[in-house]
Amino acid sequence: MPEPLLYWKAIGATAIVSAACVLAMAGVRRPATATRLNSACVLGMALGLALGYCVLSLRLTWPPVNGLDRLLAIVVPVALAIELIAGFQRVPTWSVWLLRVSLAAATPRILLHGSIYLHGSGNEWTTSQAVAALALSGALLAGVWGLLSWLSQRSPGISIPFALSLATQCAGLTVMMAGYIKGGEAAFPLTATLVATTLAAKLISKRTGVPAHFSATIGIGVVGLFGLLYIGRFFGRLSTGCALTILLAPLLCWLTETPHLRSRKPWFVGSLRLMLVAIPLVVVLAMAKREFDRNMAPLLGRCPASTNLPGLDLLPQPVDQIVR
Repeated sequence: MPEPLLYWKAIGATAIVSAACVLAMAGVRRPATATRLNSACVLGMALGLALGYCVLSLRLTWPPVNGLDRLLAIVVPVALAIELIAGFQRVPTWSVWLLRVSLAAATPRILLHGSIYLHGSGNEWTTSQAVAALALSGALLAGVWGLLSWLSQRSPGISIPFALSLATQCAGLTVMMAGYIKGGEAAFPLTATLVATTLAAKLISKRTGVPAHFSATIGIGVVGLFGLLYIGRFFGRLSTGCALTILLAPLLCWLTETPHLRSRKPWFVGSLRLMLVAIPLVVVLAMAKREFDRNMAPLLGRCPASTNLPGLDLLPQPVDQIVR
């Protein structure tokens, strides 16, 4: 069953390590550069995530045996490496985006590897269905990544990473209520490192004058959010509508780019962005909670009080674990 105290420990450890790493590497007293700040953010997120998942006891196996393992052991590390490369000024922008689009195209296939959707019997997709689903999923990930990065270049600020953190936490809670507890737990360290890294980078930028575009936090945030929703959709009971709503919610930040709103003060624009993003996320959470209470609460209530993990055996197992 979910352990709130353990989640708070993971959030605290992740946030402290991520922020401390960024501040130590970029340094508020040393001459800072955009490259150093980006590298500090990437390393801070990597160390924070590693510690957070260790606190949660999300032990990864190699080779990965399920979608969550592949997300944390392959997809996220590759995204971190790409964002580290992107921070070097001599690297052409087109080559960085080639790497990003390549990862976006490969991520759905990586996450579904070994599942009944591709290799099972009885419920698997046809070849044409698999190609179409993987192509659409990759295009969706690349599109969200590109639009949020573009918005960050047009109107930089902490509101975009914060919007991603809201969506990520919503995704984690929704995936947990959809029956995939381990998949939902992975959202807590990701949310914490996005917030802590963004705040630390903003502090350094404010004191040194080095611009912070938050491209690394946006990249890791989008990839992590997509991965959580993807495994929740195909290995849990998360509906396609809920998954799409959560994934696309951060794009509502674009509504503030209208001429009337764009000229307003940054704090007003940032606050409005977060409010716009929060509205559909609250609706999704409310619907997920209602569905959980209707379907699962009666089952959990009938479990013996002496059971160590009440009701956990009644939750559906991830599909990629069932076929193995």
